[in-house]
Amino acid sequence: MNFLNIFYYLWRTWFWVTILLGLLLFSPITLIFLSFEKTYWLFHLFCKWWCRLVLLLNGFWYNVKYELEDSEACIICPNHTSKLDIVLLFATFPGTFIFVGKEGLTNNPFFEWFYNKTMITFKRGSVSSAYKAYRKSDRLLKKGISIVVFPEGGVPNPPCRLQKFKRGAFKLAIDNQIPILPVSFIDNKRKYPEDLLTLKLGCLRVIYHTLITTKGLKSNDLNNIKNQTFNIIDNTLIQYENK
Repeated sequence: MNFLNIFYYLWRTWFWVTILLGLLLFSPITLIFLSFEKTYWLFHLFCKWWCRLVLLLNGFWYNVKYELEDSEACIICPNHTSKLDIVLLFATFPGTFIFVGKEGLTNNPFFEWFYNKTMITFKRGSVSSAYKAYRKSDRLLKKGISIVVFPEGGVPNPPCRLQKFKRGAFKLAIDNQIPILPVSFIDNKRKYPEDLLTLKLGCLRVIYHTLITTKGLKSNDLNNIKNQTFNIIDNTLIQYENK
């Protein structure tokens, strides 16, 4: 490992140290906030400001373009590019949300415990677990809390700009007649890639697109609205590819 790789490794380690530091310092308070759904917005508010600090401490800032006009509960569908996605979403989204994801995404016991505590998780290959996650998502949406689902299901390989979308997020949106919010992360993949030991300081651009309504849509409209969301994000990434 050459000097540059060691530098990148230490920089990435510092990124996780700054996140972990906030969780440890404020864990007693956040545990209280997380014990009740009514106080979850306070936990989210803490995450918002801490994530903004984390970005600055790691040499990043952001530029946000909001095309959405309303702040109602919705299904947030961002492209998945790197570990920066979650931090940037907390730092910039104007409302309260909760993530939906699979269990066992990290080998760190503390992060895995915290992940399962703060997000709607389900076991891979378990129909009953997926159903429970679906029902909890349904309940939170009815309480006005938005749900974040990465429709690609994971971070695509480096050559892939945008991976094919899965159906779950769009089924949840149609079943609840809740709008879909496409979100485009422009720079995360280039400045903090998932599979390459490299980093680039600078501005992270994110676009919150206009809400896509699902009012009156049925299950047979699912593929159309999935493709519409995909095209909005894909066309945006193409537009900003060399900017």
